[in-house]
Amino acid sequence: MQNPDAPAPISLRRTLLLYLGVLLAVFAVALLFAARDYGQRAANRSYDHLLVSSALSIADSVALVEGQWQVDLPYAALDLLSMAEEDRVFYRVADSQGRLITGYADLPAPRRTPDNRPQLFDAQYSGEAVRFVVVTRSFAAASAQGEVQVQVGQTRRARALLAQEMVNRALLAISLLSGLLLALVAFAVHRVFRPLVRVERELSRREPSDLRPLDARVPREMDQMVAALNRFMERLSSSNETLRAFMAEAAHQMRTPLAALRAQAQLALDDEDPQDMHRSLQAIERNATHMSRLLNQLLSDASVIHRSHLQRFQSVDLAEIVHQALHEALPQAGPVPRVQLAMTNAGVQVNGDALLLREAIKNLVDNALKYGDNKALQIALTVDEKHVVLTIADHGPGITAADAERVFERFGRGENAPAGGAGLGLAIVKRVVDSHGGNIDLSNRPQGGLVATIRLPRSGA
Repeated sequence: MQNPDAPAPISLRRTLLLYLGVLLAVFAVALLFAARDYGQRAANRSYDHLLVSSALSIADSVALVEGQWQVDLPYAALDLLSMAEEDRVFYRVADSQGRLITGYADLPAPRRTPDNRPQLFDAQYSGEAVRFVVVTRSFAAASAQGEVQVQVGQTRRARALLAQEMVNRALLAISLLSGLLLALVAFAVHRVFRPLVRVERELSRREPSDLRPLDARVPREMDQMVAALNRFMERLSSSNETLRAFMAEAAHQMRTPLAALRAQAQLALDDEDPQDMHRSLQAIERNATHMSRLLNQLLSDASVIHRSHLQRFQSVDLAEIVHQALHEALPQAGPVPRVQLAMTNAGVQVNGDALLLREAIKNLVDNALKYGDNKALQIALTVDEKHVVLTIADHGPGITAADAERVFERFGRGENAPAGGAGLGLAIVKRVVDSHGGNIDLSNRPQGGLVATIRLPRSGA
């Protein structure tokens, strides 16, 4: 059940759209500022060119006649500047001494001394921002020579309107482009998530028992996710198959002792002779003991299957595990079997599950005690360059070549095995050893008896 106080899950689609939308907005704002700067510079260049042209036209209309300045003002040049109804135009013509020849006498002076090149500058005049140009022209005649300065100014309203119009057009273009890009981003995000939708639909249409690998075509970036999902379903399918086989075999194995218990109980109920009743109760006790042992081994097998799939391994000391297994496997009452234990002084660390390893060793010791003819067990723990080697030897009848592999199968028993066993002990050992990347083999001793040898990889080897 979902915790109501937990934060809402993150939507990848919404996150992508948010980040891409923010990036697009930043790009649009930057483009707008660039368009504004370009519009202002373009308007300034256009009107500055007109301003310089007007000043040069006025300068060309000035003449020095018999030491007197004459100005035939070209009003067409000023009219060109005053075509913008919002703007006002100012001019002044003065000689090199600053004496006014014609025009406005109080126009602001330039910031530096004018030279032969047109000088542009901004200043406040008549309560408005005005753009001025100053042009200097030298004259030489037979009777005299001199220099005049022509200053022309224009308010900035028209160029501001032109710049704003350019910005507005750019803003319209940017808005349309941003809308198209946003639609394209939304479409791209939708297309990106289509493979996930296909995977979701394929999984939702399947039956709960259908754990076949997905064959949906996905982009390369999703290959690892689909491969991991397929591996998970493969492990789940294997686990389900193992569970079904376990339940079927367990039901089959439990059916026989339960039927025997019912038959013996029925006989006990029908018997009137106390001795016959006693024999029936003894048979019930034997069958109950056998069923209890079978049930314990079935539970042990189920636990081994579960923990083998989990594989929560860590570095453990196999020598300590052997001691623990012996303590649990050897009978605590009655005569204690003799055990000859030989262990190396070198480190015997393995990477594994201590509980599983202890269960496997207990089963081997239990088998050796059962078939060892009440003689001493010989247990040795040695190491080589890459492996830890555990051997458990008894003095029993040994094993035939045909049984050497069959006894590792679940419920598989040797031909000469005594009654009462479940046939799960060595199967459990085999499963544990395989899950730890090791191997186990059974061989006969020349002097009689069985030797079980387990090889496990050393930790860090």
